[in-house]
Amino acid sequence: MKVIPLPLYHEKREGKLVLADTGFSYSEELANTASIFRDYLRKEAGISLREEKFPKINFLLDFNLRPEEYRLEISEHSLNLSARSDRGALYGVHTLIQLLEYGDGKHYFPAIYIEDAPHFSYRGFMLDIVRHFFDKREIMHLIELASFHKLNYFHLHLTDDQGFRFESEKFPRLNEIGSRRRGTILKDGTEDGIPHGGYLTKEDLREIVAHAKKFHLEIIPEIDLPGHTNAILAAYPELLCEGVNKKVEVRTSWGISKDILCAGNEKTYALLEELLLEIIEIFPSRYIHLGGDEAPKANWKNCHRCQEKIVNENLADEEALQAHFTNHFGKFLEKHGKTVIVWNDGLHPDLDPKIIIEHWKPGTRKRTVKAANSGRKVIMSDFLHLYLDYPHWMTPLAKTYAFDPLKGVEKPENILGVEAPLWTEWVASRSKIDFQVFPRLAAAAEVAWTAPELKDYENFVSRLQKLYSLYEKMGVNYARNKEKKPSILKRLAGTRRWWKDEDSEFRKN
Repeated sequence: MKVIPLPLYHEKREGKLVLADTGFSYSEELANTASIFRDYLRKEAGISLREEKFPKINFLLDFNLRPEEYRLEISEHSLNLSARSDRGALYGVHTLIQLLEYGDGKHYFPAIYIEDAPHFSYRGFMLDIVRHFFDKREIMHLIELASFHKLNYFHLHLTDDQGFRFESEKFPRLNEIGSRRRGTILKDGTEDGIPHGGYLTKEDLREIVAHAKKFHLEIIPEIDLPGHTNAILAAYPELLCEGVNKKVEVRTSWGISKDILCAGNEKTYALLEELLLEIIEIFPSRYIHLGGDEAPKANWKNCHRCQEKIVNENLADEEALQAHFTNHFGKFLEKHGKTVIVWNDGLHPDLDPKIIIEHWKPGTRKRTVKAANSGRKVIMSDFLHLYLDYPHWMTPLAKTYAFDPLKGVEKPENILGVEAPLWTEWVASRSKIDFQVFPRLAAAAEVAWTAPELKDYENFVSRLQKLYSLYEKMGVNYARNKEKKPSILKRLAGTRRWWKDEDSEFRKN
């Protein structure tokens, strides 16, 4: 068994199904996945599948299975893939791609029986296209790779201090001004002086959403509020708090800006509601991510309008004002059939219990677990295990694999699943994305998919070689030789080198 993530149950059998041009039958409900499978065999093995009444290969509809479950039975004479949905069938095809072998001049599938279903309902990957912009072609390829790892959510971080990355017809200055910055900070603290910009048009976004649908990923758009909004404030400075007289620019550096949206200004609410309607128009996802992280409150403390809002709404302080701000948009989006997600910085006693928390922040896990045990739905994106932008020395493959989303959780039903984010401050190319993400995304995928009692790191490593061969066929620049567990001293030394030169590890790959 060389499949990642490891299936729930598998039983090896004698023999193999040798492939040649042969018959193929599928239920109409599984036609999308049947087409993907047919195209793969033709391109990879030169094998054509023709529709026949009594074929060797069958994709069957089975309503006794769960929506994401599949069952696979291969013998010397036939291949039967059963699923309740096209989504489940696609996961079965991703398993078949890994099972496909070549020997003695022929392609074949080993005889095997598999019953498989995911452990968590939420299995996500996040791509930041703000710090460095990536176009629809790159995003669509990453969507295919995320699907190949049996993930089902693709979180697209679209706005931040360093850029505004989707087309707004209602607020054109967000693209005219907010989508470009004059340069990008370097490690020595200077700017490179090279303008950086770009945004996805609505047509681009529709194509991305349609492509994701084909591969059964839901695109979750993120518009970060009320902090990380310098790109918005550069375009619409009237949304700044009173007393902030300086001109805000689209930031060229990383980190946290003290300039955030004014929560006491009704213009802020009006603009954001219209902007969110544009988001809803494009993205059918049940979830909208509103950020909520790293929002310093100094401007709010000195703003007459924010302080008046606190008094009028009978709020305790500025942190309660942020909860009120988030709740406002949570209710607005709920009317449109959407559920809000925020980073766990936004966790507050006043926060609407229907809002989902995405846990990331070091030192806050106990607080997040307490919220989950009290009924709050949570997505785990633990910084120390699942942030893929940090070096492999700091977050080795084994550490990602060892992550336990349920540690300390008394109500596991409130942990929706896991998500592995990639922030792109120091990731400026597609090749660097690949190096940072793979194979750590495979480890995160197994955390999300495979039952915890079946996980075993050494076994996982033994299955990686087949995955690596597939990465190479796909043109993925994965990180080589990262399977060993480095000592703490080597990890510290490697991380220190990375802090001085973020490409030091990458150049050696």
